[in-house]
Amino acid sequence: MTPQQRATAAFGNKWNVQLDSSLAVTTLKPLEETEMKKLIVCGALAAFALGIQAASAAEFYIIRDATTKKCTVVDTKPTTTTTTVVGDGVYKTKTEAESAVKTTKVCTEQ
Repeated sequence: MTPQQRATAAFGNKWNVQLDSSLAVTTLKPLEETEMKKLIVCGALAAFALGIQAASAAEFYIIRDATTKKCTVVDTKPTTTTTTVVGDGVYKTKTEAESAVKTTKVCTEQ
């Protein structure tokens, strides 16, 4: 019988038995503690992945230049006073914003 099997027989399966033969030391940790650490690591990874996905979500705007009276699709909200956001505000895709330019009244009248 191996030392691992003897320890399992003595302490049961509810313990994560870690044997270090070089030091003749046996470390016992409840399985719940080991599983909790795994759960915490998985949760942190999931939160990180969702954070990156949310950060990479693009936003598109239709802006109209006050001097040229032309509409343009941009991926950042304008901060200058020479342009105005027109249309329905924020679009999820560039294609959606470009389609909206064709139906926005101030962009089609010249």
